[in-house]
Amino acid sequence: MSNKIEKVKNSSRRQRDENAVKRQVKIAKAHGLDSKINKQVQEPHRLVKHHIMNCGNSKCMLCSNPRKIFKEKTIQEKRFDQDLGEE
Repeated sequence: MSNKIEKVKNSSRRQRDENAVKRQVKIAKAHGLDSKINKQVQEPHRLVKHHIMNCGNSKCMLCSNPRKIFKEKTIQEKRFDQDLGEE
């Protein structure tokens, strides 16, 4: 029931996912995260939507939102304040 356009969309999506996984595995190997330690390298399809260097801890200085840690305004909020002339 699928036509040629749907097949092309599906194959391009699968190719994009495979490339993302290959890229993340390459980064993991470059940083010395081998498959014995890291579960994500053992099961590489987990890396389709998640990055290998993200620890997943929301309180981590590198992985968290800077707005939550440093209490800074976002760029959009700064721009809005500047447009209003408040700053």
